[in-house]
Amino acid sequence: MSEAIAPIHILLVEDHALMRRGLMGQFSLEPDFKVVGEAENGQQAIELAAQLQPDIVLMDIEMPILDGISATQAIKSRENDIRVLALSAFGKDAQVVGMLAAGADGYCLKSIEWQQLLAVLRLIQGGGTYLDPQIAHKLASMLKANTAMASQVATMSALTAREREVLHLISEGASNQEIADQLYLSLGTIKAYVRTILNKLSVDDRVQAAAKAVREGLI
Repeated sequence: MSEAIAPIHILLVEDHALMRRGLMGQFSLEPDFKVVGEAENGQQAIELAAQLQPDIVLMDIEMPILDGISATQAIKSRENDIRVLALSAFGKDAQVVGMLAAGADGYCLKSIEWQQLLAVLRLIQGGGTYLDPQIAHKLASMLKANTAMASQVATMSALTAREREVLHLISEGASNQEIADQLYLSLGTIKAYVRTILNKLSVDDRVQAAAKAVREGLI
């Protein structure tokens, strides 16, 4: 007698309760999928991903407290084995490039048919990647039209919301201690944020970071 195949464990991340309930109900009818947790914002998603170790995070993008792009980046940097599939109602340029730059393994629109979504989840679980055809076309057109703009969006998206906040204060000439006081964080935490920002922007110091932020519209 063959052993039963373990279901694919899903973490649902969606700020609309009705949408979460609907997805939970649909997944409950699928024996090869199991929802192990649900989150209503990106911060909860990061915490639950670390705690529950799901196979796939089904990630919304526009959410309160912390968006899906920042959450995806954090999850991917800490939990490399966890797969992330974006599921969004929109295909905005910055969102698409941002999610891919953050390490998402796929991007679907919420208009996708249920059986197709299940097929995509299986593909993602097996190590594949997926882009909704509309998203793939948009991305190709965007890159052809303006490679420089795509690079700018990717750079901006690579920064988390908190890092952009710190960068904004740097551009205003605030010292590390002043930034720490304004954001109610420790000086050591701010110094770590500054080092990360300099690395992501490929600059050597705060002055260059501020200049690049203003020049490329990163803040």
